Amino acid sequence: MNTPVDAHLSQDHRHLLVAASLGSKLGLRPIGPLAALELDDASCAPVIEREVDNTRYFIANRRIPLDGATNFRDAGGRRTENGDLVEWRTHYRSENLVKLTSRDWELVEALGIDMILDLRHGDESGLAPSKAPSSISIVQIPIVGNLAGHVDATSALLDGKIDRIDDDAMRSMYLDLVAQHGQDLLTAFELYRDHDHPVLVHCTAGKDRTGIVVALWQLSQGVSPREVLEDYRLSSLYRTLPRFLTLRPDLLAAHVNPRNIHSYISTQNESLAAALEALDLNSVLRR
Repeated sequence: MNTPVDAHLSQDHRHLLVAASLGSKLGLRPIGPLAALELDDASCAPVIEREVDNTRYFIANRRIPLDGATNFRDAGGRRTENGDLVEWRTHYRSENLVKLTSRDWELVEALGIDMILDLRHGDESGLAPSKAPSSISIVQIPIVGNLAGHVDATSALLDGKIDRIDDDAMRSMYLDLVAQHGQDLLTAFELYRDHDHPVLVHCTAGKDRTGIVVALWQLSQGVSPREVLEDYRLSSLYRTLPRFLTLRPDLLAAHVNPRNIHSYISTQNESLAAALEALDLNSVLRR
């Protein structure tokens, strides 16, 4: 049986930290709730294989540690419904890349990524362009979502045009993405699925447009819907708090209660499910 394990990479890149219970199975000495698996060489993206009692563990850090992005992560490493493992280190997802440092781009190149799918529309990409090295091609597939009557919901909040974004508004936006850009989403999915080298897809937050494309790819690989939603929810873990802390002072200055935007900056399972249903999932996966 193949079992993927999401681990945390130590700051010095020399250890993968796993739960103590797994560490005990692997013969590691637990230190409190964790155990450390020593790496032969420092790496930003190690994948370690261990076998215990007929179970093969594939241990990797899902989130790639970059200075300029908190939500840059591996979309693979998921177990399929028939027990296989979707390969690690071939398909990545992220928020916008405008803050990536020179060191970050070196790490991206080291991952073997040679194509980036940018799902942002013109204003987004124009204000925050990706400065990728020449070895990486950027394919732009502009996808625009209408949220609460606005293309740029963040500006609408800070300009006082709206004062809240709830679950219903997010679900409507996801359905609008499918209605207005269904073919663009499918194009992005097919490019993401069929590229022969490691590939990255991103939008601004890395959770909505990107979330739909990655979900389609994971489902096409046989990953269970439950695991797809688990992966989708990681954007709330990696992106929501940093984004909230960034926006909070400006929201307060605009007299917007920060609690009113929780649905906007976090993931919504029902919204993703509605978008996938609207795309006629069974037909898409037969493509």
